[in-house]
Formats: sequence, C-alpha cells, structure tokens
Amino acid sequence: MSPVRILALIGLAILIALPAITPTYFLHLLIQILLWSFIYTAWALMGRFGFVSFGHGAFMGVGAYVPALLWSYYGLTPWIGIPLGVFLSALLAFVIGYPCFRLRVVGHYFALVTLALSQVVLLSLTAARDITGGSLGFTPKAAGHSWYALQFPEKSYFYGIALLLWLVGLYVWQRIDRGINREALAAISED
Repeated sequence: MSPVRILALIGLAILIALPAITPTYFLHLLIQILLWSFIYTAWALMGRFGFVSFGHGAFMGVGAYVPALLWSYYGLTPWIGIPLGVFLSALLAFVIGYPCFRLRVVGHYFALVTLALSQVVLLSLTAARDITGGSLGFTPKAAGHSWYALQFPEKSYFYGIALLLWLVGLYVWQRIDRGINREALAAISED
C-alpha cells in the first residue's frame, strides 16, 4: 500500500472518529465545512469545463427548499423530496444552460447569467414569505428522531451524512479528473 493511501485512510479514520470527541458547536462547524467542501468540489468540476458559474446558490436553494416544503406541507418524506429537488435543480440548469450553450453565451456573460439566476431564485424565495419564511428562513415541521423525516436530535447523524456526501463528491471528481474524460474536458474548456 502506498504512503498516500495510508495517509488517506488515517485521515478518513480521524474524520470518522471526530463526532465522538468534538463538542456540539465545533461539530456544527465541521458539518458546514464538509458541505462547503462538497460545493467547492462541484465548482472545481465546473472549472474543468472552462466556465465560471455563480449559479450554484440557485441550484442549492431549489434542492434545499423542495424537500423541506414537500415535507412540511404535504408530509412527503425527504427520501422522495431530495431526488425530486435534484431533478428540479437539473431541470432549472437545463432551462438556463441550453439557451446559453445554443447562443454561445460564454466568458463573463455566462458568469453574469448564472449570477442573475442566483439572484432571481433568492428574491423569489424571499418574496414568497408566506410559503418559504422569506428572509427569516424556513423551519420544517419537527418530527423528533426520524430516519423517515431525516431529522435527528444529535449532530453526529448530520456529520455522517455530510461526510458521506463529501466523499461521494470527491470520488466523482477523482473519477472524472483521472479518467479519459480529462482530455475531453480540457478540449471543451479550450473551445
């Protein structure tokens, strides 16, 4: 086994053991770090295409609000709401991305389109305050400790989910970065 792989396994073991020795507030910070690390990984993957996108906030907003709203207003489990949120985020990306690529909107203009998209989604969520909570945010109805509702009293559950999400994101990024697609991505970013 290579030294890099050994260090990676030691780092993973430390990350897995952290919830047992970390106070609640610091565990909350670690969860935030893992979530932002996942977002950065997605943004780094977008950079392989040579595009600067500021639309990740819009896609995250849609992906976050859809399961929460479906749970609170219709009692639909997040296990169904999350894939539906991902689908709606992808649909939004297609609605914005297809005309951009068809009309060859690139460079600074693509960055501005995605920045405008983020602002439109933010302002729409803020304006719909009766449904989304507006600028104060949204609090889903409480369910106690429930895997069905993905609600837990201890932060260690959320830490495990965030760690798993980040590791899956890193795996996908590594497979694309080290695979044959790397040359294709470089060609796309040059044209």
